[in-house]
Amino acid sequence: MGFRIGSYYIGSSEPQISIANEEIIPSPPSNWTSGYNFVYFTFNNDADCTVLINGKDEPLFVRSGQGFSIGAEHPPIYSFKIVEDSIPFTWAGIY
Repeated sequence: MGFRIGSYYIGSSEPQISIANEEIIPSPPSNWTSGYNFVYFTFNNDADCTVLINGKDEPLFVRSGQGFSIGAEHPPIYSFKIVEDSIPFTWAGIY
């Protein structure tokens, strides 16, 4: 298996509040031909919530303060949605 190395970081510049089922990963710059694929990704939540990752229909429960993260050995993250409204969170990714 190859090793993936990211080039740049992006993420929350301040704490955010979720809107139900809204994509938290921003659209890429207009001159890109594809979206972000994060080889490292971390999500931190301040309330219990469920999330949808990469378009899957099966939500994952994330306990308050537990968070969620992936590294280069995992499939990249290209979509991340919080199912519930009003969940305080931050995120960061390396692509």
